[in-house]
Amino acid sequence: MRQFFYHKTILALCALGLMTATSCEDAKYTVLEDQAFIDQTKTNGNTTRKVVVEDEGETETSFKVLLSKPTDEDCSFGLVIDQEALDRYNKDNFTNYKVMAQAGYSLSTQEIKIAKGESQSALVNIKVKPFTEEQKKAAEKFALPLKLVSKDGKKEVLVSGGSIVYLFDNVVRQAVPTYNKTNVIKFELKDDLELTEWSVEYCVNIDNLGTHLGEKNNQQLFCGWGKDGGEIFSRFGDAPIEGNRMNIKTQGQQLNSNMKFSTNTWYHIAIVCSGTSLKLYVNGLLDNSVPLPGKVTKINKNNVWFGNSTERDKWLKANVMVSECRLWTRALSQSQIVNNMYAADQGSAGLYAYFKFNEGSGDSFEDARKNGNTAHVDGAGNITWTPNVRIDGK
Repeated sequence: MRQFFYHKTILALCALGLMTATSCEDAKYTVLEDQAFIDQTKTNGNTTRKVVVEDEGETETSFKVLLSKPTDEDCSFGLVIDQEALDRYNKDNFTNYKVMAQAGYSLSTQEIKIAKGESQSALVNIKVKPFTEEQKKAAEKFALPLKLVSKDGKKEVLVSGGSIVYLFDNVVRQAVPTYNKTNVIKFELKDDLELTEWSVEYCVNIDNLGTHLGEKNNQQLFCGWGKDGGEIFSRFGDAPIEGNRMNIKTQGQQLNSNMKFSTNTWYHIAIVCSGTSLKLYVNGLLDNSVPLPGKVTKINKNNVWFGNSTERDKWLKANVMVSECRLWTRALSQSQIVNNMYAADQGSAGLYAYFKFNEGSGDSFEDARKNGNTAHVDGAGNITWTPNVRIDGK
């Protein structure tokens, strides 16, 4: 009897499994059957598209609405703002995109139609106006999260392909300073720092690099020192490596870049210390990492520089353009780096100092964070300013 009950139970479970599998297959077929979706999603959920907004004129992008097969009747759709999708994106990517105000963009139509016998709509055009000067200065980020909805109830919208978030990034053109062997950029931080984790970001373009071991080494970039061996040190070149590799030092450990850098080229650099690891990202991609002993990094508020603080004539052979320098009191993730390479929300958690270096003249620099930090030119030579530079290298 017990054996009979066992086999009966197994048969029942198998039948239930078969029914479940069949219903799943039916569900898949139903989902894809005669439903509408935005072509750029390719039926995938959580789809985003970045649009670089130019400074002049309107920037355009476009999409179509598709059906899985030609419709047997006319049908129409509309678009609504999908705040939930944008909130989800911001949470997942540690960004602070806001919905673009209606005055900042236009849609070519408010009603999207697919005629009988057709399986796609005409192009829907989105035109985005240039960012205002106030928006640029505040480094605000804007997005247009759109959700497709049926207007006449004739066709359903595919959930996974009915929503898309357009991320509008302002084209990055700004004045940048150049330091060389005659000067440095010296920071005066508000506090002495004791950091269990930290991140440093900056954009850099250098015009002279060595290509052999030890050649033109020790061309310093962002550097800071403190008591008990505290150090955040970055430079091009070291005695045992080529002059076109980066060398990073902290907690008594060193990291050399895998990349060999080129002259007269813009790079976004992110150096991330989690306490027990040190990572170097170049243009948002992980270049190299090394383990760390987990020490506290101590930095003196008056001992932070961009450039060679001593023996400049001996070591610094190049002119170095810099921009978008940020010091964080937390370890950034790769997604945070990628989404904020050329502008960051100055209210971001853990952002301790943010120097855009875009003043265009003079010998002092403002902390966009307005956190009591300052920076100025130190040395015999004046900083050279170059206007209207596109720091994303495009």
